[in-house]
Amino acid sequence: MTFSMIRPTPSPLLRSAFVALVLATTFAVARAAETPLYTATADNFAAIQTEKNASVSFDAATGALRVVFPAGSDYPGFDFPIGGMRDLSGHAGIQLDIANTSQERLNINLRADNPGDWRKSPWNTNNIWIAPGESKTLKVTFGQSYGNPGYALDPSRVSNVKLFAANPKTEAAILVRNLRPFGTAPAATAASAPAASTGEPASKPAAAGTPVFKPTADNLASIRTEKNPVLSVEGDALKVAFPNGGDYPGLDFPLAGGRLDLTGFAGIQAEVTNAGQSRLQVNLRADNPGDWRQSPWNTGDAWISPGETKTVKVVFGKSYGNPGYALDSSRISNLKLFVSRPKADAAILVRNIVPFGTASAATASSDAAAPAPAASAGQDATFSPSIGGELLDLSKNKLAGFNYSESSALLEDGAIKVTFQAGSNYPNIQFPMPKGGWDLSAFGGVTVDVTNPNDRKVTVFMRVDNPGHWKTEPWNTEQITVGAHETKALSLTFGQQNGAPAFPLNPKRIIAIQVFIVRPKADTTLILSDLKAHGSPAAAKDGVALTSPADRDVPVTPPAWLGERPPVDGDWVRTLDENFDGDRLNDKLWTPRFPWDGPQPGQLVRYVPENLSVADGVLSIKTEKKFGHENNDPKLGTRDYASGLVQSYDKWTQLYGYFEARVKLPTARGLWPAFWMMPDRRAASGLNQWQRRDTGNGAMEIDILEHLTEWGPGRNNVALHWDGYGADHKAWGTSHVYFGPTPDGWHNFGLLWEPGKLTWYIDGKKVVEYADERVSNVPAYLKLNTQVGGWATKNVDLSKLPDFFQVDYVRAWQLKSRL
Repeated sequence: MTFSMIRPTPSPLLRSAFVALVLATTFAVARAAETPLYTATADNFAAIQTEKNASVSFDAATGALRVVFPAGSDYPGFDFPIGGMRDLSGHAGIQLDIANTSQERLNINLRADNPGDWRKSPWNTNNIWIAPGESKTLKVTFGQSYGNPGYALDPSRVSNVKLFAANPKTEAAILVRNLRPFGTAPAATAASAPAASTGEPASKPAAAGTPVFKPTADNLASIRTEKNPVLSVEGDALKVAFPNGGDYPGLDFPLAGGRLDLTGFAGIQAEVTNAGQSRLQVNLRADNPGDWRQSPWNTGDAWISPGETKTVKVVFGKSYGNPGYALDSSRISNLKLFVSRPKADAAILVRNIVPFGTASAATASSDAAAPAPAASAGQDATFSPSIGGELLDLSKNKLAGFNYSESSALLEDGAIKVTFQAGSNYPNIQFPMPKGGWDLSAFGGVTVDVTNPNDRKVTVFMRVDNPGHWKTEPWNTEQITVGAHETKALSLTFGQQNGAPAFPLNPKRIIAIQVFIVRPKADTTLILSDLKAHGSPAAAKDGVALTSPADRDVPVTPPAWLGERPPVDGDWVRTLDENFDGDRLNDKLWTPRFPWDGPQPGQLVRYVPENLSVADGVLSIKTEKKFGHENNDPKLGTRDYASGLVQSYDKWTQLYGYFEARVKLPTARGLWPAFWMMPDRRAASGLNQWQRRDTGNGAMEIDILEHLTEWGPGRNNVALHWDGYGADHKAWGTSHVYFGPTPDGWHNFGLLWEPGKLTWYIDGKKVVEYADERVSNVPAYLKLNTQVGGWATKNVDLSKLPDFFQVDYVRAWQLKSRL
């Protein structure tokens, strides 16, 4: 595809539209008494400093500043001459009106700076995508960057305002006008969730049902938005439209005094009507002040069909149907509503933002995610079942004490007939617990009989919880697939998940047991019976879990032999010694793209070779927010993030042996660095690339390192996948592998691959074992990459990008007898 290099000229129609936008905006600005920070004239535009060959001129027809970006430049832009340091301490942020007069969709960014060391990124930034002929307002909220908590900008010391375009493909032009502050400081303060003032009383509703915010035409300007939704008032409702779609657009409700005291209430809720044409996932979040990296909030959600009205609830202490952050309801510092990846036609009506229930009901409410935890995480339960292990007496207690989330139940023939609601995420039923929980230390696990009366198979899950912070995932989960009109026992073994080591559950402190299914498309009924503890403690196989969460806090000094030999004795020969010497990738060993075209389905990242660099003996894989095509090929799909990968398909493979990489992991939330292996039956097999890489017929995907940065340091996932990725797919693995910090932040991840056995090592310590005759007997190639999306959270910390996955070396050994 070719593009003509014609200087864009705004059409009369577009000029008129822009003038109308300017007049409307000017009126709004005058009403809010917001003085422009810069007004372009024919005399002052020459004072503007440009970067990357951008050019500026004064457009007399619109009174706007005309900006032309050159083709193919990374981030061309300019700095507004705002007259030195500006004090904007009374405002929520700054905004600018923009019209795209070019023929290309543009990613325009606006940035507000504080003075300081540029390496500490003392600024806040936001962006919008603007289609050809479209006009939009771009806002930067102080304390936020790209819709996420960012640098704590001091609005009284704004030293610079910068505008730039991200990677324009052709020469492109925009018109900009009315650089001005907006809103009031409390909106920004609430959004950033700072520590609440101990001397300032929070507002407190008089009773349940009293709104915490009522939208009016006069208070719309106080609402802080993210990802540019459009707000208006429709009757008694706040209308929120999402013309740009986006990842998680939303808003923060202004709180009187910047804080709410909801002591005594069970939670907060909003009535939401879907006024668009597509089904939406609407989320409501209540925040405490504190470090955002600790996720000091609770969130609830609801799926809402077009024309449907639902109540979206946040139960304090719960998030998405699970025990969550222990929110202090007396110190609500922010209330956020957002929609997950809406289509461009989406819109909602929001009414009745009110607290509900009483604090004592927060854990017993039918909307609560799980039963109340034990009073103390360090205290053993005092109730134990009889020798038969029975955990329910339905004849005596009926359905007393059950809790439901997106489900309902009744008793039928001595069993529990539970119906899970269509369209919900994780509808569940939580079984009653004695006060303080169960002591099941005399047993090896929990089991329940599941009967499927439907004409289709259903996959059913059981979860058993310990007390603890939800981010540590202090639970075990098990699943089975029950065929139509079939009955099966769903049995969970403490400390395991699908037969793999999992969280080391303490059977003396069982605080919750639930059964759930995942995203049912239709109402789904199951019959549950005979819930009981079963087996002996020996069945838990605690020895399989070779690490514990406490290991994350134990410093590690890697042994001197690391990198020089495998961790077990043998007549070993080094077969791979990649030290990333020189200043370029070794293309005889590595290919910087998938064997297939990509991009990866379900992920947010594309892979491009320029995000790989080799210097000082280190491979650096950069991940950044940068829209574009996979491999920069316009014929391939696009993604919002860019990263790099290396893989050795068709260049280097090995069957059995020891494999090790020394790496330094990225830390920005939302990244998923990995070191893994895929089958390659080699060219001599005569098979095509898909057949060569098939994980069936004796082969496997083997994951040595999979780290989600949202976990924080010291946790790894190992996994196996085989028999394809469709209906016959099988998997084994555990995400509860823990390791401590090293003096320099580098870690060694290794795998010993033997016939019928796999053993994982971190920093020379054995952490996981798997023995089975199904262990792969097919040669495999190596892969290193950073993924975004998929399994990882999509709430990426953009303020920490770009971030890097660094690799010091990759080495492999083979027994001499196998050469």
